[in-house]
Amino acid sequence: MRGDRRADVRDAVLITAAVWVLALALWLDVRFMGGILGRISTDTMAIHGDFDTFWRSAREFWEGRDVYATGAELENLNPPLWVLLISLLGLLEPLVAYRFFVMITLFVTVGYLAWVAGELRLRPAWAVVGGVMLLLSSPMLATLALGQIYPFLALGLVAAWISDRRARHTVSGVALGLVVALKPSLVPVLLWPLVRRRWRTVVTAAAAGVVATVIGAVVVGFGATLDWLELLSGSSASAYWDNAALPAAAARLFTDNPYARHVAVLPWTVPVAYALGIAAVAVTAWRVRGGAEVGLWALVAASLLVSPIAWHNYLVLLGPGILLLLARGWVAPAFLLLSLQAIPGQWVLLWNEQGTVAATLALTLYLYILILHWLVLLFAVKEPAGVPERAKGG
Repeated sequence: MRGDRRADVRDAVLITAAVWVLALALWLDVRFMGGILGRISTDTMAIHGDFDTFWRSAREFWEGRDVYATGAELENLNPPLWVLLISLLGLLEPLVAYRFFVMITLFVTVGYLAWVAGELRLRPAWAVVGGVMLLLSSPMLATLALGQIYPFLALGLVAAWISDRRARHTVSGVALGLVVALKPSLVPVLLWPLVRRRWRTVVTAAAAGVVATVIGAVVVGFGATLDWLELLSGSSASAYWDNAALPAAAARLFTDNPYARHVAVLPWTVPVAYALGIAAVAVTAWRVRGGAEVGLWALVAASLLVSPIAWHNYLVLLGPGILLLLARGWVAPAFLLLSLQAIPGQWVLLWNEQGTVAATLALTLYLYILILHWLVLLFAVKEPAGVPERAKGG
């Protein structure tokens, strides 16, 4: 009885906090009216920065030139495999290609959210509430505006997760391998089958990742692959406010940077932050050994913490995990996470001109949100009841 009372109090606190967070998000939306939806609908390709970079690479591919030296404002840090996958869009005019890409992205997102809800037999009311809040979340809307890759990565993760639930380990491995091939910073997710001794999944994932990478390198060009690797080797933990990773927060708080006032100049904190991120991955992998149900999503969150770059929009990858929390009765924590994802990027407009340490701490909000996602998913990791023995084998 006492435990139930404590749980009721905890849930009441979390739901109250979620309501206040939603009120804050709504106030920001009203105060800075017309921001994100205008960015999606605008004809100005410079606003769709990531897609503009992808489209230019695709166009250069068809014209036989360097796909990583396109003159775009942003660098294309995605591998040649991604250039190959979207190459057909390079045959269209940029704005037409962008709008087509947005339509595909929406179709993919609705598809994998519905797939997860159906797989979990999630109550229709929760499926609608969770799905709508995720589709209207700040990370998702910003992803559409910029034209980013994350929903396609989320689809691959969902395919791997559902295939694992159905003991289709080869399919699960192929899906995981393709995700890692497209976004190598997510390589810690391979620990999900490894620590549970899903050897077929591990081997298939490694093989699929290597084969997909080689296909991209052969078709797009080995020179392009070397250029991509050089770009990756030169990238570091950006201190930009939208970067929610631990190393980025250390760079923002403890090094000289153009984005915020530092607390102190302690550059050694950046490698310490990487170490803390690795520790988070290790702790998550240890917890995942007996918990396949939430384990993948907890490892995705840990991967984002340790990565040098994990934009706030990467939270799109954790949406299916939140639906899983709803299905497993973690309603209050899930509602809080959904509410936190509603906070728009206009949050920065309240702080970025102040030049104070307090403002820098406020600008680091998206790290706090990512850590909370990780903690909730980490504590939710447990062996689900009723898992058939055939799903526990290698």
